[in-house]
Amino acid sequence: MAIYERLSGFGETIPLLSNIAQRGDRDELDRAVVFLQPLMKTSKVGVVSSAYFVGLVVFLLMASSSCLLQLSLLFALPLSSILAIVFYYIIVSYPVSKMNSYKLSLAEEADLLFEQFILVFQSGGTIFDAISLVAESDHPYLSSAFKGILKQAAEGRPPEESLMEFAKHQPSEDVRRYIIAVISALERKTDLLDELSGQSFEADMTLRSKNLELESRLLVVAALVTYVPILLTLSLSLLGTATDPVVLVFAPLFIALNAFLRIRFTSGYAAYFDRPQKMGPSPPSQREIMEEYDDFLNFMVLLGERLNTGDTLEVALVEVRDDSSSRIQPLLDSTIKTVSWESKGIEEAMNEAADYARGQRVANMYRMIPRMCEYSATEAGNRLSRIASRLIVRSAVLRERESIIQAQRFKVYLLSITSSIVLGLLSSLAPYLYIGSLLSEGPSWTPGSVTLMDMLPLALLLFTITLSSGYQNSKMVGGKRSKLFGVVCAVLYWLALIASSSLLGL
Repeated sequence: MAIYERLSGFGETIPLLSNIAQRGDRDELDRAVVFLQPLMKTSKVGVVSSAYFVGLVVFLLMASSSCLLQLSLLFALPLSSILAIVFYYIIVSYPVSKMNSYKLSLAEEADLLFEQFILVFQSGGTIFDAISLVAESDHPYLSSAFKGILKQAAEGRPPEESLMEFAKHQPSEDVRRYIIAVISALERKTDLLDELSGQSFEADMTLRSKNLELESRLLVVAALVTYVPILLTLSLSLLGTATDPVVLVFAPLFIALNAFLRIRFTSGYAAYFDRPQKMGPSPPSQREIMEEYDDFLNFMVLLGERLNTGDTLEVALVEVRDDSSSRIQPLLDSTIKTVSWESKGIEEAMNEAADYARGQRVANMYRMIPRMCEYSATEAGNRLSRIASRLIVRSAVLRERESIIQAQRFKVYLLSITSSIVLGLLSSLAPYLYIGSLLSEGPSWTPGSVTLMDMLPLALLLFTITLSSGYQNSKMVGGKRSKLFGVVCAVLYWLALIASSSLLGL
């Protein structure tokens, strides 16, 4: 983001481009720029002018490179224009795509986050206290945004006004709806309990729609980074430049393309569930965090039932301890020990025990439980049961994504392996495919006159591409041995090249 922020600032200082950038309506870009203010300081004019600047630079560089390679203008100019347009689109759409990438996480955390508002209001706190609690809760985007609201409040701006301004630029309808409900309830002096305890429908629908898109997008990305090198090999062979060392300049371009597509795919469609509670040399895996989360939801159901019977929180934790999973028992044991032997309060004990959780979702919910019970343990039991029931449904939807990636992982591996072999066979045919020889009486070489050393530039190019594609495709689908798979793809390419070249007499 820092590089993009500096690029945007530089583009805004170019008078001609900034004047052009001020023309036209870009409502979605305006909203994205305002939305990203807590994370990145930029402007619509800066974004558009920097996109023009990057597109112009790419066009000039590509046109100059084409002249050095003595390519035809009929080929060079369209290619340069296409690349310039692609880079322009990448720069100008980055804020919007970044905003949309936060939409799902905002929808997922909207109902849990505003449970914090309810807890503060139930315990007699103000809206300023609720904003402070959210700002300290380590939510990926909202905590930074709410810290900005606190800063505005310190400068004299009413927090209600800042919240409404914040809601206007949210991509998540759930967040916007909840903020409006908070402000409305404060104005009408009504209870937030029923208004903010509903299911986050947007999160569930967004998850399901992304799961439906997952399979096709995954295969499109994998196919693109494996079939484009085949087209490149055919093009170089037809042009007769397979022996020219200049072809090696395509290697970093394809590696960058592969990396860009993988990052774009992973950021929106990877089987990512939650942030680890503690980062270190060996943080817990997403599978371990998901298993703990599911067990914690079962614990919430048991705890809600005990609280509904009239037990206090301290008694209920002891009663459900033996029925809880072994993944949750360390949290309960730490809480019970702290309360019984160190004479600390239940809220302090549960806050300390939350550090034993693997994922931050479990830790945050565990810390919320004593705050919920401050007002009424029985009512907290009802609320815990309702929260757990809707989170269990969402957990099942989240698991669909992991199962889809597991099902497609084999297809991606198979696609990468077969494309490596095809590239090996195809590159050995490069002397046959030279269009100059095809249009003449016959090939311009005789068996034994062309060796693999003559084809070394093309061979090194494709060896590097297959190594990178195998590694990055494996990373894209969460493979455990991505480096090894990249080496396997590269070795398979080399073996296919050697075997096919031997048969052809190269």
